Amino acid sequence: MPIRRRTPPQPAPVDDPLLEQALADLDWYARTRDRARRLHWATELSALLTGAATVVAAGIRAPAATTATLAGLTVFIGGFRQVFNHAERHVLAAEAWSRLRLAVRRYRLVPEAERDEELRGRLQEEIEDVATTELRNWAAGRRGLQPGPLPGGGLPQ
Repeated sequence: MPIRRRTPPQPAPVDDPLLEQALADLDWYARTRDRARRLHWATELSALLTGAATVVAAGIRAPAATTATLAGLTVFIGGFRQVFNHAERHVLAAEAWSRLRLAVRRYRLVPEAERDEELRGRLQEEIEDVATTELRNWAAGRRGLQPGPLPGGGLPQ
């Protein structure tokens, strides 16, 4: 039986290109967040499974090739986890998604007829700020630095 995944309904077409861009970015961050979370859990569970299997294989005196293969897989998964760091990617995408979701909500709370250039400018700033912050924090993580403080949101609360 094939696995069925729930797909969220596609939003109705929007006549606001800025809002469309924000929704597209929001969708991208959600997909990235979810994919990174799944990969993080798969990596962690694989590391636990191969680590435990290595101990069991050694305990039951399995052939050396079996024990060595399991130990090698455990080391490989540990390196894979460090290189790709899906946990960090999940956190960064979740933070960006959360900030952008709030900005879109605040923007949508204002009736379309009352959305002036100032409000659109603040949404545009928030879209750019979210992307810049996410990229800066990702790059800092790649360099092994602590990410800097997150700038405040641009839309009124």
